[in-house]
Amino acid sequence: MTEHEPTERQTDLFWRLDTAEQVGVLIDGEDYYRAFADLLLQARHQAWVLCWDVDSRMALIRPCDDAHVPCRLIDVLHDALNRNPDLHIYLLAWDYSMIYALEREWRPLFSLPQCAHPRLHVAFDNHHPLAASQHQKTLVIDDRTALVGGFDPSKWRWDSTAHAPGDPRRHDPSGDAYPPFHDVALAVSGAPAAHVATLARNRWALATGGKVAPVSIDPNAPTPWPTNLSLLVTQALIGIARTLPAHEEQEEAREVEAALLALIASARRFIYIENQYFTSHVIGQALIDRLTAAKGPEIVLVLPRAKDGWLERVTMDVLRARLIRRLQAADRHDRLRIYYPEIRGLAPQMLSLHSKLLIADDRHLNVGSANISNRSMGLDSELNLSLLGTDPASQAAIDTVRRRLLAEHLSTSIEVVAQTEQRTGSLIQTIDALNRPQVGDRWLEPLVITLDESLERQVPDAAVIDPERPLPPDELIDLFIESEYRRPLGKRALGMAVLIAGMLALALIWRFTPLQQFLDPRALLAHLHTLRAESWGPLAAFGLFVVASVAGMPITPLVIATGLIFGAWTGFGIAFIGAVLAAVLGFVIGQLLGAGTMRRLAGSKLDRISRRLARKGILTVFSLRLLPIAPFALINLVAGASRLKFRDFLIGSLAGLFPGTFALTFFSHQLLETIRHPSLATTGLLLLMAGVFVAIGWGLSYLLAQRNQASGS
Repeated sequence: MTEHEPTERQTDLFWRLDTAEQVGVLIDGEDYYRAFADLLLQARHQAWVLCWDVDSRMALIRPCDDAHVPCRLIDVLHDALNRNPDLHIYLLAWDYSMIYALEREWRPLFSLPQCAHPRLHVAFDNHHPLAASQHQKTLVIDDRTALVGGFDPSKWRWDSTAHAPGDPRRHDPSGDAYPPFHDVALAVSGAPAAHVATLARNRWALATGGKVAPVSIDPNAPTPWPTNLSLLVTQALIGIARTLPAHEEQEEAREVEAALLALIASARRFIYIENQYFTSHVIGQALIDRLTAAKGPEIVLVLPRAKDGWLERVTMDVLRARLIRRLQAADRHDRLRIYYPEIRGLAPQMLSLHSKLLIADDRHLNVGSANISNRSMGLDSELNLSLLGTDPASQAAIDTVRRRLLAEHLSTSIEVVAQTEQRTGSLIQTIDALNRPQVGDRWLEPLVITLDESLERQVPDAAVIDPERPLPPDELIDLFIESEYRRPLGKRALGMAVLIAGMLALALIWRFTPLQQFLDPRALLAHLHTLRAESWGPLAAFGLFVVASVAGMPITPLVIATGLIFGAWTGFGIAFIGAVLAAVLGFVIGQLLGAGTMRRLAGSKLDRISRRLARKGILTVFSLRLLPIAPFALINLVAGASRLKFRDFLIGSLAGLFPGTFALTFFSHQLLETIRHPSLATTGLLLLMAGVFVAIGWGLSYLLAQRNQASGS
């Protein structure tokens, strides 16, 4: 078998396997985004950008000043289009979940008339199952060159390899500073780039229904390549691996998982991993199997110290801790080390490690968008590249990448890392020899897992937080609602349907019957508008909302009324914050009253809810908020009187109140619009929204009834 010729096993692993003309590695955002901008300006026919997040205002080159024009993403895109009259740019980003709404650019500059361009095509991808995302991250230029890694063209991603604390260039489009950020990508040219372009076109067709013809490649034209990017290797074998969930016409693909399992199985000396998450039970078990073997590779994991957001810290970090403890228990031969990168002077901040990289010896390097999480193995859409060490040049290239990363984390040079590796013959001993926290500015700190036992008891298993496949609705019901609380939901769903239907009927009667002569809707709306326009109006409404909620008034009509008066966004803000504050006040009152007083007031309901709260605090509060199985005020009082921690109550309330409050305020806003501007479109949209509410309620009721019948038989 000749060099670069794939084995039969390698061919089966990947979606595509082909030889790249050139390969380069991009470590950290300063190099990546400079290459990103450079390639866009070299494009002549087609440029494809697939991403999970995008911010049109992001500065790709920094400092973003007169010396670096254009530097913002929107300006680079327009400059590229203006330079090249045959160029079309296609940008496809995930049509994100509302949980990320406050972190993202609400109205990208792409959508403004003054920033529109006839050859800039922007779309948002919602072609995925419930709770999944489009997570592939790539730039492809003229079917000739591609960047694939963990980078999105969005805020909080740019950084230099120094990761210096307080770097003035590290700020988001709003001017706010953010912590250091570390990531990795590969650049490839030739046939693998053409395959990635095909993937991008297929994804665009699924998301938009539009088909784009491939580029006619001129073999005599120069291959686009970032000006300042050195070649890592030429004529190297590259495997392309995807994760795709089964959804409608899309078939499932689990090539990323297969490639990582093959990488772990093939390692003889060591496995080096950098990853944002570490929760995949399949990948974890493969590593455990290698650790328990009498002869196996050393395994070095470089992970974040912790996740950035509170929600991820009480979910994904708990799952990570469970898996790490299993690995440590299996490390009977002392071949496992787990670190996080530390930088002198950075604390209490931490480096946001975002890499998705695995390396086995000099045989296999895998990098891309996929985290070591269950969802990246089977639920989200992912794209990874593998550089295979089939010849001495590609093997040396893999060694170079690993040594560059270690040199960065250990504040030393590639040459020193190489010399130490050759002397020790061990990856762990190399890190031990070069890890000098007392001397250097950078080092790898051992990751010590500490976990609150009460928090661990309440966090469900990975099937809920980090699923590896789409979950049917009945399985979601089983995960969130225990059987003793299912029957009342049908009545409450019916009540909600009746309420919505009544509001619809009243709106139509109000608008199209003689009733409007006695009760003019325009006059009432004018009064509502006056309240909204007064400076004290929102504050007064907020106070009334809190008082009424604490006093026991049902929260649903309060939310609807707030949405009617103040509109969708302001109404949502008042209702959501008011509901959370009312919940906190109710919790405090419950603590003051105590369990004895509450038992006399609530009777048997106290015992039922208290038992459930004691078993799974956060999850229970979340499900009780999401599905109003018990009265809002009663839940607050009982939670306060029970032994539930306030932290768990607050987290569950924040997460559970958000979806319903958001949906109801927007429904109310649409109801008001229908009354003010009756038309076929506004009435149809209102009826559609109401139909969705009713269908969800009846659907849940039916599923719960079926599950109850099945469990009772």
